Amino acid sequence: MRRNRSWLAFPALAALLASGASGPDSTGRIARIEKGLRPPVLVEGDATWTLEDRLRKFDVPGLSVAVIQDSRIVWAKGYGLADVEAKKPVTASTLFQAGSISKPVAAMGTLTLVEDGKLKLDGDINASLKTWKVPSNALTQKTPVTLEELLSHTAGLTVHGFPGYAAGSPVPTVVQVLDGAPPANTAPIRVDLAPGTQYRYSGGGYTVAQLAVTDVTGEAFPRFMADEVLRPIGMASSTYEQPLPESRVADAAAGYRQGGKPVEGKRHVYPEMAAAGLWTTPSDLARFEIAMQKMLRGEKGPLSPAMARNMVTPRKGDYGLGFVIEDKGGSTYFSHDGADEGFQALLYASADKGYGAVLMANSDAGLRVMPEVLRAIAAEYGWEGFQSEPIALAKLSPEELARYAGRYRLDSDTIFLVTSKGPGLDVKVPLGEAFELIPVSKESFVRRDEEVRYTFARRADGGAELRIDGRKTQTAPRVDKNARVPAEDLEAGQIDAALAAYRQLKAANPKDPMVAEARFNGMGYGYLQKGDTAKAIAIFRLNTELYPQSANTYESLAEATEASGDKADAIALYKKSLVVADSGGASTAPVGNDVVRTHAQTRLKALGAEP
Repeated sequence: MRRNRSWLAFPALAALLASGASGPDSTGRIARIEKGLRPPVLVEGDATWTLEDRLRKFDVPGLSVAVIQDSRIVWAKGYGLADVEAKKPVTASTLFQAGSISKPVAAMGTLTLVEDGKLKLDGDINASLKTWKVPSNALTQKTPVTLEELLSHTAGLTVHGFPGYAAGSPVPTVVQVLDGAPPANTAPIRVDLAPGTQYRYSGGGYTVAQLAVTDVTGEAFPRFMADEVLRPIGMASSTYEQPLPESRVADAAAGYRQGGKPVEGKRHVYPEMAAAGLWTTPSDLARFEIAMQKMLRGEKGPLSPAMARNMVTPRKGDYGLGFVIEDKGGSTYFSHDGADEGFQALLYASADKGYGAVLMANSDAGLRVMPEVLRAIAAEYGWEGFQSEPIALAKLSPEELARYAGRYRLDSDTIFLVTSKGPGLDVKVPLGEAFELIPVSKESFVRRDEEVRYTFARRADGGAELRIDGRKTQTAPRVDKNARVPAEDLEAGQIDAALAAYRQLKAANPKDPMVAEARFNGMGYGYLQKGDTAKAIAIFRLNTELYPQSANTYESLAEATEASGDKADAIALYKKSLVVADSGGASTAPVGNDVVRTHAQTRLKALGAEP
């Protein structure tokens, strides 16, 4: 039997629902935030930006913000237009599509079934699925997919995200989405990485979890979520209904592309509700943040405190059960961003300090301005780990700066080439970026575009090292001027030397992330996009050599070969990718065999060859 989840079951909810009113000092604080948008690092003498100017710069029609302090909403406000054509303004009650922020809310609802004994967190999810099963293969026979893996993106499932369905177009059922069957517009959702072995973001996994919920409850997903989460914690404006009911459309924003062009039909439909289907407001999502904070403090809510802590416990990488988890300045934060067609959003909250914020925009460019607003909010309210006051620069002599010039190796293929220049240091990373470091003390430096501190220090053995403090602390020991990494040879055009070095790295440590299939795949496509087909082919060919059981490596090499004009070899490679895919070869890149098959067959037909 379902637990009683009336809103009275959540302590002090009536007060929580009334907490949207601005406090006595909110007006001044809001004004300072609106004028205080900032880059990742603000240096003394730098000017901040106004919210109005940044919305205009990025062509973001509308933005809505809610801020919490001491686990209560202290203010919420809308900016700009919810519908440009209708000249309808954004208000604090305007509905936005939450995109992937749908996932942590859906995770909370799904976990209520675990606590009710209707789902198992660590059991084979196929035991709970009735209308569809995760297709069996060699990987799942060895290690079945679990709900915990679905919610933490470690199930090895394909399909990163969903584009939704334009207004008026056919909308598939959830089972059609899972099988990639018409009218679904995404590939079949299948296991092509060993479950539980690594993090790989999968909206497909959350769609499997959605089906498990409806299969075990017999309820429509929107109704289930309304009963289990939305109503109990006061998210009265929110719904997972897709499409949005006609009675609610007047409350909803219209979506816009980068540059301001409206989404056709104003908004897409997402049958993948758990992954991307939540309609909500920043204030309602702020109530979700507050519910999490209260449960983490031991108070009653939709979940037990122990299960709430489980949600913010990272698995592989920094992802828990529905949240990205980050340790920053002594405080733990849980967060998620989201993007549906024409909509973007950001949820960010402290797990233990009672503060947080939610920002939602009706634009594909929303996440360009939201971090700037978030930093202004964090500075105004003194969030731990965020810069509050402008940084004062230190003045170092040319001789002091010259001491730090040299080569610092972070890993087997990343090296920082540091030189002194003017009042600071220049840093070049082969195959990477170049950036400037400005001194804030005799040993510490910052860069303006990233919340990272670089400190030059001495190791216990007397050697020098560069410490990099960002989301995690890394160290790069100083190395001899003759010590090289393969990336330097590749950048210099010494391709054979680079490939030989990568082979040596792979032989020495097969699990070295610098020789991972996914990395080479990304490098190859980077060269292909730049028009450097020779380097792309060389990297992709190396990938086929190092990962011969991956169909994706042959398909990528075929694509580069086709771009070079070699039709015959491209056809042979596309066919090879199909053979490997049909043999069940596993890829460690974020592309499944079904995607490879579809693309290879399409290209073969375009080249006049039979698949």
